[in-house]
Amino acid sequence: MKKLAKYTFGFFLLALALCVTCIPLSSCSSKEKIYLFNYGDYIDPEVYELFEEEYGITVVVDEYAAPEDMYSKFTMGTASYDLVCTSDYMIEKLISGGYLAEINYDNIPNFSNIDENQKNAQRSFDPAIKYSIPHFWGTVGLLYNTEKVSAEDVKSWDVLFSGEYAGRIIMPNSERDAMFVALKQLGFDANTTDKTQLDAAAALLKEQKKDVQAYLLDEAARTKIESENADIAVIYNGEAYLAFEANDKLDFVIPEEGTCIWLDAFAIPKDSESKEKAELFLDFLCREDIAAMNFEYIYYSTPNKAVVDSLDPEILEETAIFPDKAVYENPSVFKYLGKEIEEYYAKLWKEIKSS
Repeated sequence: MKKLAKYTFGFFLLALALCVTCIPLSSCSSKEKIYLFNYGDYIDPEVYELFEEEYGITVVVDEYAAPEDMYSKFTMGTASYDLVCTSDYMIEKLISGGYLAEINYDNIPNFSNIDENQKNAQRSFDPAIKYSIPHFWGTVGLLYNTEKVSAEDVKSWDVLFSGEYAGRIIMPNSERDAMFVALKQLGFDANTTDKTQLDAAAALLKEQKKDVQAYLLDEAARTKIESENADIAVIYNGEAYLAFEANDKLDFVIPEEGTCIWLDAFAIPKDSESKEKAELFLDFLCREDIAAMNFEYIYYSTPNKAVVDSLDPEILEETAIFPDKAVYENPSVFKYLGKEIEEYYAKLWKEIKSS
């Protein structure tokens, strides 16, 4: 696939330098802090610096790898946070458990920049849009080496289970993502709670394990394909786009059986002692120039319509960043499946990894 030149947002940064919008905040000083629990490297570090310069508030970041890790630490109460960024189904779980505060959207006027299609997806886990602010969204697909893997083969998830690429496959080190692939391959719904269907998906993954080189996520999975130490990886779309810059032999595809979209969002814990400051930071993140910086840093699909409307058409046509319109407008989003099924997933995943 042709590599695209990075689209820079110089006009945004110039505007930021020339005219900084100052919103007064009571008791604001350089010693003030808010605490964010987030995936690693998920916000441009310069954004934190600009926020501190503008409002005198330092954002202290604690990082985690997978949503389940986040939930364990978050609910243990060993640390206190003012903001958490996590996945769609985990936001739903936190809402269900009563862990989140309702957001005062009057304090986030830039929420109006969020695209209505993304608000529709948001309603799948936050029905009344009371608790969350979308950050990035995307899909799960296949990153592959075009010189080693047939384009015909990657049209189907079956490429991961056929045995033809044994030892050259990277599967996600995430129970929900790995099970999703198997469920799709078997023709089942990604949010099924039918234990017979879940058992069938787990059996397929156990049989596949002999062909899997490693179970990895994000940069670790991407690097395997970039360096040509593996040929196919189940991966998030934004990681695929970054891989194109490192190796022009690579391409990304969503198999014909379909995929789900994921949507990561921010929420405020109900025990936050700095809720208004957290809302100020959320409004800052929704601002067009700041959202543009984060998009350019991460290259995941931004839900910020103001940013999307300003992009070069060539980037908008890059499906590794912005999926086809049918996926975008008719999203199927991971749901929280309840405690019983969640525990069943954990049991099956343990069996898969130890088989």
